[in-house]
Amino acid sequence: MASIICMVGNDFQRIIDGVNYWRMGEPLQRIYILFDEKQDKYGFASQKNAEELTDALTFARSKPVILGYNPQSFENVFCTLYKLLKTEVERYRRRVFIDTTSTTKEAYGATVTISLMFKNVRIYIVPPQERGWYIPSPDDEVFKNWFRKTRNVKGLAPQEIYLPGQRLKHPNAEEKLVLLELNAHGGQSPTITSLITWCQHDPQDPVTKNRYSRIVKRLEAKGFVEKRTSSRGKSVSLTHFGQIFAEAMK
Repeated sequence: MASIICMVGNDFQRIIDGVNYWRMGEPLQRIYILFDEKQDKYGFASQKNAEELTDALTFARSKPVILGYNPQSFENVFCTLYKLLKTEVERYRRRVFIDTTSTTKEAYGATVTISLMFKNVRIYIVPPQERGWYIPSPDDEVFKNWFRKTRNVKGLAPQEIYLPGQRLKHPNAEEKLVLLELNAHGGQSPTITSLITWCQHDPQDPVTKNRYSRIVKRLEAKGFVEKRTSSRGKSVSLTHFGQIFAEAMK
């Protein structure tokens, strides 16, 4: 079972597209719609979209839960998401998807931070079919004025995106070898025995087999690999994050 948290701003259709995408893979137990409760032009657009999304995302008579928040406040976003994730992840043991397609940079930073503190939380965006559709064409006279105004907007004091003190540890030499070998062999090993062979060690040695089992377990805990049980034994494959990390090490 899973739940979705949608952070609603100016976008409407892409929020629906994201929910429908995840619904195809597994049943959704609950949908949360977070709207900008500020009384300004951003809040107006968010509140209008949230109202209509409530109807659009009502399935089997189950309506989304509507919550107001301030997407321009790191602290407010963090506190709002913390309460939701405590309930969904820790109490109900559900996976949670968080849609950050239509929110601020402050809210996105807070979402990344809080998501690092809970298991089974995934963040996603829904890219538009046409990027930059709201930007005037460079051939248009309007572009010059838009570009001049946009590039000269002044900023306030920088706002730090706070991160938890416990950071993801870099893989050690043995873990790096495993990641690189998995990546070189298409991202998956049918068994741990095959993986040991690729790393040029003896798969028949009990000590070596135990050592590699511990290596794989550590990499799995860090989110680099995942294990699956098959008729041949336990296969090991790179996660999407593990594949990206392995490519970065090459």
